[in-house]
Amino acid sequence: MFAARLLTRAAVARPASYMAVRSFTAPSAPMMKDILKDLYIEEIKNYKPAPEAKGIDTSSVKTFSAPVAPQAPAVDAAADLSAWETANVEIAEAISEAEVVEEEEEEEEEEAEEAHH
Repeated sequence: MFAARLLTRAAVARPASYMAVRSFTAPSAPMMKDILKDLYIEEIKNYKPAPEAKGIDTSSVKTFSAPVAPQAPAVDAAADLSAWETANVEIAEAISEAEVVEEEEEEEEEEAEEAHH
C-alpha cells in the first residue's frame, strides 16, 4: 500500500515539461511542381504509334530454304588397298648403337660446358 502511494505521488508531481507534445506544421512554401515529370507523362499519354504498312517487311526478307545435304564421297576401297600393297616402301637407314652413344656423349659435354659458364 505504501508503494502504491509513492507511485501515484510521483506521477502527479511530474512537471508538465515531461509531456510529449506533437505538433504538425504545414510547409511554409507551396510544393514546387516537377515540370519535367509532368511533360513526360503528358507526352506518354498523347503518344499514338504509327500503323504498320503492309508489305514493307516482306520485300527485304528472303524466304528460308534448307541447304542440300552433301553426298558421301565415292570410295573404291579395293583399288586403294591394292595400290597401297604394291607401293614401294622406303626404309630409313638404321642407326647403329655406337652412333647413338656418341650423340648422347656430345650432348652431355655441351651441357657440362654450359654449366661452367
